[in-house]
Amino acid sequence: MEADSSREPYYKTLIRRGYTYLTCSEKHYIFEKERVVVKIAKSEYNNSETDESYYIEKAALDLLSLHGLPVAKVHKIYAKGELLDDFTVLEEEKVNGVVYYKKDSKEDILRQALNLMTEATKIAGSKFGLMDKDGEAKYSSWQEFLLEVVEKMPQDERRLCVQKIESMPKPEKPSFVFTDCNMGNFIFRGKRLEKAIDVERPLWGDKLFLYGVIKSRNPYMYRMAPEREENEIIRFYAKIYPYIFK
Repeated sequence: MEADSSREPYYKTLIRRGYTYLTCSEKHYIFEKERVVVKIAKSEYNNSETDESYYIEKAALDLLSLHGLPVAKVHKIYAKGELLDDFTVLEEEKVNGVVYYKKDSKEDILRQALNLMTEATKIAGSKFGLMDKDGEAKYSSWQEFLLEVVEKMPQDERRLCVQKIESMPKPEKPSFVFTDCNMGNFIFRGKRLEKAIDVERPLWGDKLFLYGVIKSRNPYMYRMAPEREENEIIRFYAKIYPYIFK
């Protein structure tokens, strides 16, 4: 059952400002007004980490847009106290269209989302790791980032993973990698991909890591990936992917 948005402390303020409640996700409520939507964390999730994610999302969408990829435009992030007391709000363009929530969408739909994510791996960064609010990362090498990730794994698996990381090829330049292949992040107009609308927590790393994400999260999309053959590195990436955000 959907949470009651009217119980949120900011609900009446947004209604007075002319916003209409639209929908919610696990952690956010979405309101709309004219041609924009605002996304705000539910009060139980409102914290500094949520604020950081808004800035990261803006940095990612701005970067992808700069490289000509179809993504939603973020108009503004309202700092705490400007629009709503004690809440940070992300405002972006309103995108009408169809959202395919099922992972087993038709092949042409899945392929378009896959192609967009693959195209994004052509964008090069300067350092490795999760993107921060400035669009940057902090690790000097991909291996350094992966070694920190595997520290979160069970001890009996960690040793073999460290050996694997130390022996794998070292990418010279980091690539932009989506870490979420949820089809709810893509808007389609008819059967054509219109925009990506939600690009939270991307990372800079080995471009093959994208296929590890997909292998881990969406087997239907993975069947169409050019690296769908049993690539040992991709299998490894799929194994460690769930530990990135732990």
